[in-house]
Amino acid sequence: MPEPRPKDARIRRRRNPTPGFKLLPHEGRTGPPPEWPLPTHPDPVTAALEARKWEELWTLPQAVEWERMRDFGTVALYVRVFVEAAMPMADEKLLTQVRQLDAKIGLSARSMRDLHWETDEPIPDEPDEPTEPPKPRVYVPRKP
Repeated sequence: MPEPRPKDARIRRRRNPTPGFKLLPHEGRTGPPPEWPLPTHPDPVTAALEARKWEELWTLPQAVEWERMRDFGTVALYVRVFVEAAMPMADEKLLTQVRQLDAKIGLSARSMRDLHWETDEPIPDEPDEPTEPPKPRVYVPRKP
């Protein structure tokens, strides 16, 4: 029996989420990040690191859901704890807090699965050169 032909890469993109899962756009959230909801950190270097991380996070696919749920405070708290945990000589307890907040906002693959979030697959780039169509299979009858 002949094998089925593979689907064209342009139509292989997943359009439906796994049942019970929320489908997030692979391209991420567009637009400027929301206003920082916490008081500005007194250290200007730490404040700049927090601002950079805040902007970075709001381009992720998960940010679509954070915005929908208005979860600005939890994301800001994650940013603050993440930046503090990344500092030299940081308290090891901060790493535990970062992991717990990660689970709440869905930054890791596991936490996304636990929250029932997934991204659609990216649209593959068009090939630079046209590909050859598959050669037709020729039916050769067996000899009795």
